[in-house]
Amino acid sequence: MTIPPCTTGTHSTVDDTPAPDPPPSNEDVEAKIKAQKEKQENLPPAVSRAPIAQQAPRPTPSPAPPEAEEEDDDPSLPVPAGTTCKRKACGKAYAAGQSREGEECVHHPGQPLFHEGSKGWTCCKRRVLEFDEFLKLPGCTTKSRHLFLGAKKQKQDGVNMEAEEEEVIKEVRNDFYQTATTVIASLYLKNIDKARSRVEFT
Repeated sequence: MTIPPCTTGTHSTVDDTPAPDPPPSNEDVEAKIKAQKEKQENLPPAVSRAPIAQQAPRPTPSPAPPEAEEEDDDPSLPVPAGTTCKRKACGKAYAAGQSREGEECVHHPGQPLFHEGSKGWTCCKRRVLEFDEFLKLPGCTTKSRHLFLGAKKQKQDGVNMEAEEEEVIKEVRNDFYQTATTVIASLYLKNIDKARSRVEFT
C-alpha cells in the first residue's frame, strides 16, 4: 500500500462500476420451469423415464486370501530353555522344565498392515499411528500351546536335507557408509540361519 503510483492522469467524476444484474423475476423462473416440462414431455417414453444419474455398480470385493494352516510343535523334540514363541506378537519364552499343559498362545495369525500412516494387522481391526504402539498391540487369537520349534524337518534316507544343503546367495541388497575409522555395512536378508551362515569378502 505504500508503493507510490507510476502513472499520471486527470481525475474523473464518472462512476464506471458495472451495475449488478437484476434478480430474476418470478415470471422468468416460472417460464423456465414450464419450458423444461414441455421439453421433457416431448421426449420419447424410454428417455423421459430414464433416471438422471445411474449409480455405478459396486465392485465385488476380492476374496480373502486363504489362511495358512498353522504349524504346531513336534512333541518328540526337546525345547531348549529360553526359546521364544515363533507366532507373531506372542513373545513368550520357554522356561526350563515348565509344563506344556494348559499353555495359551495369544498371537496375530494375519500379516502386518501399513496403510497411509496407520499400522495394524490384517486379522483384527485395531489401528495405531506410532510404530512402538504397533509392536505392543496384543494378539487377537488364542491357541493352545506355543510354537517354539515347529514340526520336525523332513528327512530323506535318514539325513536331514536342510542341514546338508548349503544355499549360496550371490546377489544381496546392501547398504554401507564409512567414517574416518569405521565401515558400516548392512546386508538385507530373510530367514537366515545365523549358526550356518557366513559372509565372505573377496
